[in-house]
Amino acid sequence: MLRLFITTIFVAVMASAQTFVVEHARLIDGNGGAAVEDSALVVQDGRITYAGPFADASIPEGAQRMNMRGKTIVPGIINGHGHVGLTKDLKQDQAYYTRANVIKNLQIYASYGVTTTTDMGTALDSIFEYREQRNKGEFDGARVLTAVHGFTAIDGYPTRVPGVKGVANEVATADQARKLVDKLADDGADLIKMWVDTHHGAYPKIAPEIRTAIIQEAARRGVVSFAHVYELADAKQLAAAGVRVLGHSVRDAEADDELISLLLKGDVTYIPTVMREAAMYMYGSRAPWVNDPYFTRSLTATEIQALRTSFKAAQADPELQREGASDLAMAMKNVKILHDAGVNIGFGPDTGPPGRFAGSFEHLEAEKLVEAGLTPMEVIVAWSKTNSRALGIDEDFGTLEAGKVADFLILNANPLDNMRNARAIHRVYMGGKRFRW
Repeated sequence: MLRLFITTIFVAVMASAQTFVVEHARLIDGNGGAAVEDSALVVQDGRITYAGPFADASIPEGAQRMNMRGKTIVPGIINGHGHVGLTKDLKQDQAYYTRANVIKNLQIYASYGVTTTTDMGTALDSIFEYREQRNKGEFDGARVLTAVHGFTAIDGYPTRVPGVKGVANEVATADQARKLVDKLADDGADLIKMWVDTHHGAYPKIAPEIRTAIIQEAARRGVVSFAHVYELADAKQLAAAGVRVLGHSVRDAEADDELISLLLKGDVTYIPTVMREAAMYMYGSRAPWVNDPYFTRSLTATEIQALRTSFKAAQADPELQREGASDLAMAMKNVKILHDAGVNIGFGPDTGPPGRFAGSFEHLEAEKLVEAGLTPMEVIVAWSKTNSRALGIDEDFGTLEAGKVADFLILNANPLDNMRNARAIHRVYMGGKRFRW
């Protein structure tokens, strides 16, 4: 699947081939090393040919040269947990999964510096067509990797969530699950997603033997397996079975030595989605981002009004408030525990469903991870190097170094000084082409 993804993307890149150099900016390449304070980033035919000190650069004859002294270059944000196209005006329905809505979502992502996003299990089959059109350059916007239809138990979470019934694969046996994994792989899915969560006891949970079958079949087909998880025991079972990515925080208990050992042994990536937890309850009490122009600039007037009225009322229930605050606190605690233990911490706030907004929530997630104990540099590594490796696209994407696709942001301020400075986007480039919003 990824070979097709990489091949089609360069139809668009080669069509807009250009050689240019971004000079004298601070360069943060995503590998975690010290920033290069006076750098050169050379781009030719959509790929980086040099990234490093300006003094050591060889500038190609005829290249366009852009002096960006005082600015900072960082890798484009790779969102490891998102959804696309199913939501409109805070309502979720399959009727909204149109080309226009998907394009709008991908363009909003890109406007906030998200150069690649994921569509984690709530897509319609038309996503394949839209993915191809984007990669051929028929429209501009973030790239998308898709799991298409995620897996759950019969009547399992999230089948009763509006718009999802019939999208998720409800499976009763391991054999059925294997066949559906094969179909997704044959169709061109980039990822295989499953939900392992009772949602506070409201849904049945997919059986361990079915989870293992999904993971093993995905591995056999060379597709990344991804699990939505809530409980510590399930995280351990999934890690032991070989899952590649855990797509949420453990929220029922503190991460223990056994989980740490399993995650390290299996080289599993853990995506905390802390802003997902905040969005599950904070609209009902205090959601400071609702009054932030950086957040509201991509929202419709209908969405803003609903967040302040009907959405707020829906989250005002005291028990929901208690559960939400508890889940967020445990998620934040476990980020720190696992990070300090050396576990791969990935990046993605589970954007897309109602109340979790493309682009702006990626920045809120970055700031929340710093609050949890990561440094700004570690957050940038999470959204670039760690995520590209977890998603299996690191040969071409993620870090800023020779040979990689030129996906990067030019910022007006240094995010290493303050993570909020990542909001100060001057320009977005995808495949060496500037995105204009």
